[in-house]
Amino acid sequence: MKIPVVKAVAKIFAEEAERDAAKSEQLHRALGLMQELRPEPDAGKTAQVPGCRHLQRTLELGAAGAATDVAAAIRDLEPTLSWAQNPRYNADNMGAEFMDNYGWTGLGLTGSSSMAFGVLLLGPGIEYPPTSYESEGIFLVIGGSPEWKSGDAPWQQTQAGDTIYRPYGGSEGKRPGNEPMLALYAWMYH
Repeated sequence: MKIPVVKAVAKIFAEEAERDAAKSEQLHRALGLMQELRPEPDAGKTAQVPGCRHLQRTLELGAAGAATDVAAAIRDLEPTLSWAQNPRYNADNMGAEFMDNYGWTGLGLTGSSSMAFGVLLLGPGIEYPPTSYESEGIFLVIGGSPEWKSGDAPWQQTQAGDTIYRPYGGSEGKRPGNEPMLALYAWMYH
């Protein structure tokens, strides 16, 4: 894994796999799929969304937390990133404030048909409502300390460096609170 952001995430996932036997299989599956990732050959077209105004703050928060190497790798990638929003989301169904404070990027990586890998950026004071997905997911909080909801469990406070798991078909929601949040996602498809 020569891609700095992938290498930094892999280190955290491998350490977590050793600490948490219950999640070890899911983490090892992600680590295997991450080895397929490579830079997008047609990269170069960058784009921003309004929520990108929060990126610097999340990277500052990340630099002071347990995911500092991941934050540094994303800072290095920042000028090359193309940010987007889910085309199913709009001001009518998610609200104008949400759309003004939300974005994601695949970090300019490609190579795995079984994994989506990138980061989600949310501005302060909004809620990404609990949503179900036809994938299993591992998330790494990079910057911020959002509340996270998994399935029917209550909202729980997280910190930079925390790893959150979503089973296949499960749901998750996020609330950044007073600071924006940046979280890495590794979604694995069956």
